[in-house]
Amino acid sequence: MLNSRLWLSFVAAVLIGCESEPPPPTPPAFGQAFSHLPLPPNPEVVSRTGSADALQLTIYSPAEAEQVTDYYRSVLTKGNWRLVSDTKSPDGTIALYAEHDGPPLWVRIWKAKERPGTMIQLTGAVVAQDSTRAKRSSDSITQRTS
Repeated sequence: MLNSRLWLSFVAAVLIGCESEPPPPTPPAFGQAFSHLPLPPNPEVVSRTGSADALQLTIYSPAEAEQVTDYYRSVLTKGNWRLVSDTKSPDGTIALYAEHDGPPLWVRIWKAKERPGTMIQLTGAVVAQDSTRAKRSSDSITQRTS
């Protein structure tokens, strides 16, 4: 009988300690990660994933990869956008990184394999207001001392 009580106490303690895992982090609101989202011609959302601080959309466009790339290069060099990086990998994938007065934007562009057209992956991140201010003020300090 004592062994039964010990066993039940042990099982109860284990069950209490084995609460379900906490839910995964909630993806940011669409507007937080993508305050200004330039979309390619005739976009079709293929998937959406996210974490607590980033959101990623995969989009298909029937337009040719070169046309989509030209579109993003044009959009991300106008207005408040600053195209910071523009690279092409050996497999032909184009990777762009742009900043503006809001969340940064990463754009990957490659030819679709399943059908004619282009795949685009857009990634936006939530950037804390304080970290943006700190970066800007440290940039100006660097500029002053240089």
